[in-house]
Amino acid sequence: MTSLSVVIPTFNNEKVLRECLDAWRHFGGNELEIIVIEDGCKDGTPALLADIGSTPWGQRHLRWIHEDDGHELRSTNAGIAAAGGELVMAWQDDMFLRAPWLVPELRATFDAYPDLGMLSLSRGLNCVPLDEPIDRWEDLIDGRRLQSTIGPAPRNWFRLQEVDIVIRPWIVRRACLDRVGPLDEAFRPTEWDEADLACRIREAGWRVATCGYERLRAYAHLGSTTIGARPPQSYLEKVLRNGRLFHQRWGGVIAQEHPRPRRSWRRRPTLSGWAATARRMTHAAARVVWPTRG
Repeated sequence: MTSLSVVIPTFNNEKVLRECLDAWRHFGGNELEIIVIEDGCKDGTPALLADIGSTPWGQRHLRWIHEDDGHELRSTNAGIAAAGGELVMAWQDDMFLRAPWLVPELRATFDAYPDLGMLSLSRGLNCVPLDEPIDRWEDLIDGRRLQSTIGPAPRNWFRLQEVDIVIRPWIVRRACLDRVGPLDEAFRPTEWDEADLACRIREAGWRVATCGYERLRAYAHLGSTTIGARPPQSYLEKVLRNGRLFHQRWGGVIAQEHPRPRRSWRRRPTLSGWAATARRMTHAAARVVWPTRG
């Protein structure tokens, strides 16, 4: 089976990182390596990594790299450079793996579909040409310009859906990175870097897709509980700059390619993966409120 490298940048988040690594220890299996990029942490993170690294599991599966104020993009690139797996996953320290079936399914998926280069595990995004200026952060996420998707229901329970770009967490072939390079540091400290990478991967001939694994409870993301919060204005200004750069680079491609049909691929779950899907579908159906007759 295809080997996997999981890249996790972290900064002063010791307690959450401990839970993250514990989840990988319980549910990740044996054919993987975890690469933590310790980005100038001032808390107990270095001691935590040394402690876990001294355990039998840590000696087999955990490596860490020290960075000084690299932020997410540069730290992720440091992990990519060190990764030895045929597949490389960009993970965050507040994401907790919850299902032992996820990693085998991901390996089987990339083994089965050689045209698939990159896969988001939460939601993908499709870019729509819009002849209006991008003056504010809100213009970047305008639903007429950027559409979030996990594919059309109900097939999205059983299918991967092709998309234009991705958000974290995502998994990519090492061969893609060898061909097109890592995240472009023009987008530092972060945001729109993975969108640019997805477009370069598609330009090189692979496809990009998404599947709703978070909905399937394959993992939990603490950040999802606060996704509606508005970031600070200083951060939004950096995101706006990066979003403009992305659209300057890829606006012509978006206009040309948007009308194309997006294909889908059948999921490659284990039996426990199918069972988890059935449970989640049943739970979702039970929450539907059907209209009553008056």
